[in-house]
Amino acid sequence: MKPLLALLLLSVTAFADDSAKLIALLAKDGVVTIPAGDYHLDGTQTIPLRSNTTVMAHGARFIMPETLPDQARVVLFAGENIAHFAWHGGEFIGHVFDPAKKDNTWEPNANTKGIEITTTAAGGTHDLFFREVKANGMAAAVIGVHGKSGKSVESEVEHYAERVALESCTLLRSGKFMWDYGYLWQIMTFPEAYEPWEVERAKKYFRTDLIHEVTFSGDLVKFDNRIKPIAISASDEPKEAITFMGSALPKNITRGLQYFVVESTPGHIKIAEKPGGAPIRFENGGSGSLAFNIQANYLAAYAPSGSGPGKGAFDIVAARDVRVTGCQLSAIGDTMHIQRCRNIVFANNHILGSRMGAFFLAEFCQNATITGNLVDGTNGSRIVSVEKSCTDVTMTGNTFRNGGRGAWINQPVNFIMTGNIFINNTTKNDPDPRLGRIAFQTAKSGQFPELYFTLYEPGASYGPIVVKDNIFHLGDHCPEEAVTFAPNGHDLVFTGNTFHNKPATVVVDPSCARSAIEGNLGATTLKKPVDFNHGRR
Repeated sequence: MKPLLALLLLSVTAFADDSAKLIALLAKDGVVTIPAGDYHLDGTQTIPLRSNTTVMAHGARFIMPETLPDQARVVLFAGENIAHFAWHGGEFIGHVFDPAKKDNTWEPNANTKGIEITTTAAGGTHDLFFREVKANGMAAAVIGVHGKSGKSVESEVEHYAERVALESCTLLRSGKFMWDYGYLWQIMTFPEAYEPWEVERAKKYFRTDLIHEVTFSGDLVKFDNRIKPIAISASDEPKEAITFMGSALPKNITRGLQYFVVESTPGHIKIAEKPGGAPIRFENGGSGSLAFNIQANYLAAYAPSGSGPGKGAFDIVAARDVRVTGCQLSAIGDTMHIQRCRNIVFANNHILGSRMGAFFLAEFCQNATITGNLVDGTNGSRIVSVEKSCTDVTMTGNTFRNGGRGAWINQPVNFIMTGNIFINNTTKNDPDPRLGRIAFQTAKSGQFPELYFTLYEPGASYGPIVVKDNIFHLGDHCPEEAVTFAPNGHDLVFTGNTFHNKPATVVVDPSCARSAIEGNLGATTLKKPVDFNHGRR
């Protein structure tokens, strides 16, 4: 009996929380060695970090619990106003939700951060270095560094974190889980294309508060419209649109297509194909489900209800002098996240896969060099996102392949993209429902371009832009309008690019000024109106 008792005690000890041991190790500054071995952390307390410390953690594995409660919020290691700090080695192991698996032990909205450093004072956070950190299955950023963002305007930064570097890190399947735009809606709307367990899971997590069971008669859609009543559609914005689900709809109602409300009473609504249009008279009676507020149940539902912050395998916000080199990254969400940062180098990294955005240079970044990277989207969302007034951005010598919704450049200033290779980055246009995504505007496969320039502010402008000497190998489902320029661009140069695999058209809004769109092998140029925020939905 004694050997058996010893074995049981050993088993309990092996899975006991090791936070106290790590807290004791990290209670001093200088060089701290975390010995190789497994450290089981239940996430109930955060282990504090100190300035003037170098942590050597090679061979140490920080293992999260097999199960976590709904809306779990875990930060394993954290510090505030940390300076002269380095972390070498160590591996963070979790169980991020994976929709490809029938059974998961973590909820989609679990949020588990590895190392989180925040800032409250000027000069508080600076000289941070992370090298050879590993992770697999964490459900938020493994490494997060945040300066102090302002609150009066979206682009404001009160105090920057300074000099942040990630080098030779391998952060796999890590970062905030995301469903992807329209994923749950598509399963609910076209359940016959999915396994029964996928449909049951979609029912569990879809916004059922945005569904009504309805019947059709004449030109009336009948249901109890007194709880969360649906109002008359004031515009064609997604929040004003509805779609229908079910196999017994009237013959002239298209499943998954957006419609708009033109009459609303406590017991029924009338619908039309556009706001203010003529009510549709149904060819026959029928029944089904009505999903309203497409903004909420298709677009905003890309993240699970109740999920927390920390997008990407790493999340760097409001920092100056940021360097990410030689890393391998993948995520079941956005792969990486850099926002409101200045002086950025992202070089010689390999993004191995992304459920959502692959390369994500987010809002209001300045002076960024993106070079020598290999980005594999593997049917993620955008292969590249350069969002909201990023300024002085150079992208050269990169390969971007197998993304879902093309490359999205949003209202840039001083943007250069030269000598890159783009391969088949419109996989979300694939009619196969397991690869592509149905667009609610048409109830057909998406039509995302390979590269598109947009505005987020109506009437704003963007430019100068230079896009030269790139190769575009268009995927089979890329639309002919493969590159598009929103209105009010200026000083646009798009020359010397090569398109192959299928014909391509470069579409430029007539309002764009001082443009040279010419000499692109395999492509023609067309001037016609382009919606300012096309491709964003």
